[in-house]
Amino acid sequence: MKGEDMSLHTVGGSSSIEWVQGSLLAQNQPLAWYKAILDAPPGNAPLALDMGSMGKGQMWINGRSIGRHWPAYTAKGTCGTCYYAGTYTENKCRTNCGQPSQRWYHVPRSWLKPSGNLLVVFEEWGGDPTKIALVARS
Repeated sequence: MKGEDMSLHTVGGSSSIEWVQGSLLAQNQPLAWYKAILDAPPGNAPLALDMGSMGKGQMWINGRSIGRHWPAYTAKGTCGTCYYAGTYTENKCRTNCGQPSQRWYHVPRSWLKPSGNLLVVFEEWGGDPTKIALVARS
């Protein structure tokens, strides 16, 4: 709550505190704030933020909310091939067991500058922020 009150997701708020860097960066730490400065990938292809290494939380880029992430919520059950004939049930066509229900999060190019973009992540469960990546997806 204190991080939200301090507006850590904004440029002004994020510059009001000293951030830990390098080998001191906490991984798999619940209730942690992370900050990165990113350059926009070249080209015009749609952009996505890969949050597959994180647990659950929220993301902002340049002070704008990308939304909530929850890749630690994974599909469970008996996975097999899909057979679409017959009546649908909740157990039919379960695929990608053990994988996140969502890993990639769209980032509008209009929100980015060519360089020096502020990404802030609030992580509730813990994860590895060193594996977060902003990539062009075609």
